Amino acid sequence: MTYLLEKKNGIKTSCPRKRDVNKTKSESSKVIPSLLLIVVLCTSQHPGNAQDKTVVDANGTAPPASSPAPAGLLPIPDYSADFWTRSFLTGDWGCMRTDLANKGIQIGIEWNQFVQGIASGGRDQTTEYDATWDYTINLDLMRMGILPGALIKFRAESRYGDSVNGIAGPILPVNTRGFFPLTSKLDADVGITITDLNYTQFLSPHFAVFFGKLDTLDGDPNEFASGRGVTQFMNGNFIFNPALALRLPYSTLGAGVIVMPIPPGPKGGITISSTAVNTNDSSTKTGFEDFDKGTSWTTEADFTYQLGDLPGGINVGGLYSFNQDFAHLNSRLIFQPGEGLSIPKLDSTWAVYGSGWQYLFVDDPGGKPPARLDGQPKHRGIGLFARFGVADQETNPVEWAVSGGVGGRGLIPTRDNDSFGIGYYYNRIQTLRISNILGIRDSSQGVEFFYNLAVTPAARLTFDVQVVQSASTRVETATILGARGTLDF
Repeated sequence: MTYLLEKKNGIKTSCPRKRDVNKTKSESSKVIPSLLLIVVLCTSQHPGNAQDKTVVDANGTAPPASSPAPAGLLPIPDYSADFWTRSFLTGDWGCMRTDLANKGIQIGIEWNQFVQGIASGGRDQTTEYDATWDYTINLDLMRMGILPGALIKFRAESRYGDSVNGIAGPILPVNTRGFFPLTSKLDADVGITITDLNYTQFLSPHFAVFFGKLDTLDGDPNEFASGRGVTQFMNGNFIFNPALALRLPYSTLGAGVIVMPIPPGPKGGITISSTAVNTNDSSTKTGFEDFDKGTSWTTEADFTYQLGDLPGGINVGGLYSFNQDFAHLNSRLIFQPGEGLSIPKLDSTWAVYGSGWQYLFVDDPGGKPPARLDGQPKHRGIGLFARFGVADQETNPVEWAVSGGVGGRGLIPTRDNDSFGIGYYYNRIQTLRISNILGIRDSSQGVEFFYNLAVTPAARLTFDVQVVQSASTRVETATILGARGTLDF
């Protein structure tokens, strides 16, 4: 898991009415009631949604300033643009949003809707609709003047409707955003659940610690193949690594450290993170009951660089899970007195993984590597991406996995914010003694193409086509047509 934060001076964007950001203590005390009122209003409606949405330019800097704000970890978004150019549909809320951001409080709501139909193959030919809401709050304690280098992140989620994940055929979801949060029953409605609530403390510009409930879907970042299933690909093979899928939970309690030998800058950077988490998923519970049910430890390094004038990045990492029973695959059944025949168990497993991306062309030669990867290409241009993973063959049904493709943004004149991607994936599945009896293939593969139409920066409509092969010989290859609508409030 990689946490990439920016420590830079915040700046207040233009606002119709001027307000002094250095208010008296009595005036500042009004912030908390205002925030609570907003949260109550958001959560009391039918599922509302927020994403960690920080508006920065290609160099990772905030918009031009009209007046300075206290220094903080996160840049201040520009809420003040007109309807057709702003990144937030509801704008500045009469300057309240900018005022809150200048005080270290950033609030986001995002609504995602999905329609997917299985045109052929799969377990059934049908069309389904589902939707999710994300609600996020970032508390920049440094900008608040409470504690230097401190940040609290909060994410809550809601989900309703039904996806085609259970009938398409593949093991990994064809609608990743609709798959999470994880529930005991696939596609179960989720009124609201907290999936991300953690504290980060920078002790120096190069070192930080963090702990709390962690959302892992933003790990393994990639400029052209990330985005949580909301801004780029929908298929899980292009968002997270299949080699980790069975061992790394979506939301769980954990703690870790961040080391930045070279903080992200104009020439790139190096960020190393190491995290220990409960192996069991805690999407809809606190997670405190899972402390003795297995631990997963991940360490990864993220490198960004410039190849000539073209930005690129590489991410490599490894996972080790222990203190939990993992089925010893391809072993003979053993007889346990009082239990009968059972599958032998191992108490640990591992996986290694990596991904990379590289621009082949950018419209602004000399463009700098992005300061943070958030699932949207920072440059107008086109590039390549790839992802691979290798897992422990004794415990993981996926021996190895690889994917790759092409992505980009703004290739059509006058459509600067439209993005696209086309990718292919291949998963090698371990051949078991009973694979033929169960009708399990030794591999599965698929392709996906999407075009993300930016109606406005805050309103996006994505058209998506997938052709995916099931791991079961009894399920025909599925062709899936889909559309996704996203509104950032």
